[in-house]
Amino acid sequence: MCRGKLAVIGVGNMAKAIIGGVLASKMELSQIYLFDVNRSQCEALVSENVSISSSIEDAIAQSDSVLISVKPQNYPEVLEIIKSLPSCRQKLYISIGAGISTESVKSELGDVSVVRVLPNVPMLIGSGVSVICRNESVSADDFSFVKQLFLSSGSVLEIDESEMNRIIGVTSSSPAYVFKFIDAIYKGALEQGIDNDDLLSAICDMVIGSALMLKNGSDSPAELIAKVASKGGTTERALAKLDEYRFTEGIIDAMKACTVRADELGAKK
Repeated sequence: MCRGKLAVIGVGNMAKAIIGGVLASKMELSQIYLFDVNRSQCEALVSENVSISSSIEDAIAQSDSVLISVKPQNYPEVLEIIKSLPSCRQKLYISIGAGISTESVKSELGDVSVVRVLPNVPMLIGSGVSVICRNESVSADDFSFVKQLFLSSGSVLEIDESEMNRIIGVTSSSPAYVFKFIDAIYKGALEQGIDNDDLLSAICDMVIGSALMLKNGSDSPAELIAKVASKGGTTERALAKLDEYRFTEGIIDAMKACTVRADELGAKK
């Protein structure tokens, strides 16, 4: 089935990143229909192939596929509107709400095709990671269509939905950990009297370079740590201090907290 007309319900930063990636790519979408309760969220995106709809009903009636990008707590009211539409079961639904399972969407809309996706913030610059899963009702063509939507703004990781809440702390919330880590290094430099206009940029380059070294090389994280931390040296001393503060355990605990919260959000639906 052709899915060339996309309705976007909720036009926040993530939806804007997805739309921006699609428009910048060679992916063929004949029309994108936007709806947000705050119309100003949509206005900057209007173009020959992007228009603003007056209601959720209007956007979906004209579309083949529907990106639901509202906050998790707003899903019940949005799904209530969608299920009242005569053609609702003919649409492909793409859900990016944290903690919202495909079964919870299907329990409201019936036997519909739903692909659950968990994108992350770096999508805003075309370097995102989107975790994607599907249920058995989704055709290969529809699943491929959704993958192409998100590949236009970064990379895609396919997993089983049973792992979806646990992956939030790995790819979705984790950019915040990285930002916090960079901020800590930056503040540590300032505290030691290092103040340079290019300091933050240099720290970012260090993080990017380190990640690329790990991604593109053959060494494990532990092996690379050992290469940097010579015996009795400065890095070994620094790592000992991080261990004293349970750095690794703290990250793992934070990831578990993400999963708990995702489970709580899902249980409310």
